[in-house]
Amino acid sequence: MAVQKSGLTRSCLVVGLLVVIYVLLNFATNGRFLTRANMLSVLTGSVVSTFIVLGFCFIIKMGIMDLSLGAIMILASNAGGILAVNYGLGYFGLIPGAVVVAVALLLLNMLLIQLTKIPPWIFGLGIAMVYETIGTIYNVRQINAGKQAVALGKVCRELGVPPWNFVVLAAGLALAYIVFNRTSTGFALRAIGSNGAVAKMMGINVNRVMLLSGLVAGVFVGLAAAVNISYGGKVVPVTGLNSIAIIFMPLAAYLLSEALSGLFNIIPGAVISAFIITSIFNVLTLLGVPSGTWQQVVMGASVLICGVLSQRRYEGVVK
Repeated sequence: MAVQKSGLTRSCLVVGLLVVIYVLLNFATNGRFLTRANMLSVLTGSVVSTFIVLGFCFIIKMGIMDLSLGAIMILASNAGGILAVNYGLGYFGLIPGAVVVAVALLLLNMLLIQLTKIPPWIFGLGIAMVYETIGTIYNVRQINAGKQAVALGKVCRELGVPPWNFVVLAAGLALAYIVFNRTSTGFALRAIGSNGAVAKMMGINVNRVMLLSGLVAGVFVGLAAAVNISYGGKVVPVTGLNSIAIIFMPLAAYLLSEALSGLFNIIPGAVISAFIITSIFNVLTLLGVPSGTWQQVVMGASVLICGVLSQRRYEGVVK
């Protein structure tokens, strides 16, 4: 009971500290930060990042660093857009299409990692370039044929804005919490991430759990893709590993949620962390910090700082 009270006290202290920081940031931005419209904008901007953080929870927590999630999200966004617009399926094409493509690609990743035995972060870099190329080839062919690249226009745009983006996020959070904390798959992936050898001795089928984790993570990446293209109207394919930039903020948020995991369960912690990271860049924008230069410096520093904070709970070799 004393431990629970201590944990609750620390959580309240952290929340109180965040409130103080947000008030100070509001003063720094001449009252432009804590307005209803701006807070709604920050919440909306954090939805996609939160979904990707949830995907990370089922991959990185198992000890796998897959850097292709950004490229997968781009392909999934375009696949959902094609079904929604080109085939006239609307939301019945957008959401299932994005989710199915993301799940299929992440399952393929998990399977290939098992077969090739390549370190996951190296594999992720290579496969990200493949996925980027696929999207770019389709985009170029559409343009050369005189057709417009995938764009929603006025179709399926409600999913990216309140209240529907928050409704989808709430459903995703409920699913993530149940699977991560209340199922054997959630227990198994955490056991594998802590010590794979011990997990095998416990009778856990590592390969099977990897595939299940990839499936669940794919659902969240697919939802991120659907909300993302609904909000922006289109998602343009990129090359040269530029898709990795998409996951920098979610990666920082994931690492911050790990650092806060002693105070909050990592699933609700994903929401809090994504909101905090999005708030940082919102404040930088309000202060007029250039987005192409110094904001990138802050983004890199955020990943490093959150990485250091997330490892403070571990001794010896970095987990």
